[in-house]
Amino acid sequence: MNTRRISAAKSIILLLTLVALPAFSSEFSFEADHSLPLVYVNIALKGGATQDPDGKNGVTDLMSRLLLRGTKFKTKQQVDQTLDQLGAELDTETRAEYIVLRGSVLSENIVPFLALLEEIITTPSFRSTEFEKLKKEHISEVLDQLNNDQKLIRTKFDQVFFQGHPYSKANMGKIKDIQALTLTDIQNQYKHLMDQSRMLILAAGDTQESAFDSFIQHINAKQNFKTNIESIPTFKNVPQKLRVVIFDKPDRTQTQVVIAQSGISFKDPSYDALQLGNFAFGGGSFLSKLMIELRVKRGWTYGAGSGFKMGSQPHTWRASFFPKNSDTPPAIKQALKMITDLRDHGITQEEFDAAKRSMVNSAGFSYNTPSKRIENMLVEKVFGLPAGFHKDTARRIQALTLSDVNNAFKAFIQPDHLMVGLVGTASISRAAIAKELGIPEKSVEVVDYAF
Repeated sequence: MNTRRISAAKSIILLLTLVALPAFSSEFSFEADHSLPLVYVNIALKGGATQDPDGKNGVTDLMSRLLLRGTKFKTKQQVDQTLDQLGAELDTETRAEYIVLRGSVLSENIVPFLALLEEIITTPSFRSTEFEKLKKEHISEVLDQLNNDQKLIRTKFDQVFFQGHPYSKANMGKIKDIQALTLTDIQNQYKHLMDQSRMLILAAGDTQESAFDSFIQHINAKQNFKTNIESIPTFKNVPQKLRVVIFDKPDRTQTQVVIAQSGISFKDPSYDALQLGNFAFGGGSFLSKLMIELRVKRGWTYGAGSGFKMGSQPHTWRASFFPKNSDTPPAIKQALKMITDLRDHGITQEEFDAAKRSMVNSAGFSYNTPSKRIENMLVEKVFGLPAGFHKDTARRIQALTLSDVNNAFKAFIQPDHLMVGLVGTASISRAAIAKELGIPEKSVEVVDYAF
């Protein structure tokens, strides 16, 4: 694999032309892989939904999707037709801290595919007709999320837990904000984020590195907005005692429950120990403690799990499950007890050995294809991790001891700073949950699910 910073000076030499020297340049990483006649390309921009201005949540996602709806030289139909003719696919995704255009193409068509990518990135049309169509589609997708309780709890939990912090912003946005967006908002966000100094060009597959030279030179020459994005502050407004919030949705027979506390960053010294311990607690499917206690022994939920949501700053560590209404109060109480027990007693040697063996044996599946490897590169570069961070996972896990894991959880878990969030019907669940947890009913907050 070869990683390099493409300078404007080198680009000039490559094309034997004289152009103005760009102030910044994109970063390029390429890995040759000739196992299949395909090339995978990720174009990522640091800065995602967290960069949405207040009152305009959703503008970044809408802008990134609109990039694929036509250029100054091609309509949406012509873009789609060109992709079909090249044997290519192209999609876009908005995450909290980056946007990524993911593409794949037959290796024999890599040059025209990159020409199309350049056109999409540097000359978007942002046509009003496509914008209005996309707004309607976007709002429909957000409404679908409101109707899907499992998706709803994830979004609403973060909005309440991180209230006032950039991590509270939903990747897809809020309906009322989306409805008010204008084309000027889209164009302004494009200029704010589309800066090649924050652009990552990641590729792997059946081609040569030189196939990207012209593409990179043109990107560096055309995109030069010189804008700054806001860094993500550390979240400090954590719950000072156990907090319970019901996102009130009528006529639920089942609840979606999330229990969470502040998490860790990738660079936390205990990252690997906590990942291994979490695998034993809630990340190992039917063998995890949560599954055994909540499903196998008690039959309260079909599924249960836990995991870390990651970012440049600590996000959350969360456990989730979905019991029927009558089982919700005791299931929450049992899960809270298990979290406290994890802090106080850790995991057993048998659980540790099984989790380590499983994580080490499966580590290779996270980088066994070119597309997976460039996804790993993307995370490593966006969050400033050392090259090969993911590939080194097995070695780091293998070096851990049981004491490493249990000491890490003893220092990490904060039962008094947990938030319990659930999508359910408040009139059914509120009093029962308060009674089971031994807290005043009025302390159980009720929020409309569609706020």
